[in-house]
Amino acid sequence: MKFKPLFLYAEQETGKDILGNPIKEFVQIEESEGLFSSWTSKEIALDVREITIHNRKILTPCSKELLEQAEKVKFEDKYHSINEIKGDDTNRWRIIVVNRYGSESL
Repeated sequence: MKFKPLFLYAEQETGKDILGNPIKEFVQIEESEGLFSSWTSKEIALDVREITIHNRKILTPCSKELLEQAEKVKFEDKYHSINEIKGDDTNRWRIIVVNRYGSESL
């Protein structure tokens, strides 16, 4: 298995505008590693919500606490929205379910 760099991003307040409204931007909160994982035949057979068509899984050792803080990940030069986090810190790996295609920018 060859892991690739994985960057976690969260929306944070970075300042205020002239009217005092918060200015929010996506800020990198952590760097880790990960790899795309395949859906199993059992997951595909049980899928009635078409999750396997519109999403992908990324396997990562990053802690669940950090993953819960993040809203997006940058993986293989594309930004993906996090839809679901599977697993907890008692296991070696966590799986994050992300949108399938991602975007080039935040």
